[in-house]
Amino acid sequence: MNQPRVLLVAPDGGIVRGLAPTLRAAGYLPKLVTEFAAAKEALAARPDLLITELKLGAYNGLHLAIRAGVQGIPTLVVGNPDAVLEAEARRQHATYLTSPVTTDHVLAVVGELLAAAQHVRRSPRKQVPLIDAFANDVPARVLDVSYEGLRLEAPEAGSEHLPAYFKLRLPLFNFSCDVQRVWVSPMSAEQGERAQSGVSCGAELAMGDADTALTWRTLVDSMPGLAVTA
Repeated sequence: MNQPRVLLVAPDGGIVRGLAPTLRAAGYLPKLVTEFAAAKEALAARPDLLITELKLGAYNGLHLAIRAGVQGIPTLVVGNPDAVLEAEARRQHATYLTSPVTTDHVLAVVGELLAAAQHVRRSPRKQVPLIDAFANDVPARVLDVSYEGLRLEAPEAGSEHLPAYFKLRLPLFNFSCDVQRVWVSPMSAEQGERAQSGVSCGAELAMGDADTALTWRTLVDSMPGLAVTA
């Protein structure tokens, strides 16, 4: 069984730093970093859980919670009692624990967060008006989007050779990112004239950095929706 990977973010003397031995003894694989920049890089490896101190110099643990949330990584923030910060943590779908904390409580919360993450629903898809796009250099149209990815159709000949990873460009929004093909199929007869050639494709963001993921999430929110499907 794979051991869950837990990213710990704590400055020198931080409470979270002391959790590493406890987590290791409980069967987890903790990785400790002490600075915000290092934590950003470590999140790119998509750990199973993030535990961070609230106070991280010029930044705070809620900034990391936002980035982790975009990638679907559950987050536990440890800080002093503060109703405003606790409310903000909930808004970012993070769990906020007030110090002092006990190791037994932390282990219980960690187990709950990891169990919930295995059953969490992916974000709903939003059907959008046909949006002109390019899959590498192949003309395409986006049909629906979600925080994780999109569905598109590429009606022109040659699109059947769409690679496993490709560059998605949306000229209307001046946006581009790398995506990973999840599935591909010939366009169906119900798609009329466009079905003479070409493919339909589902793709997920190949998240190399959280900034791109945050930009995509904001873009999804701003796109006009025709309908929402489960």
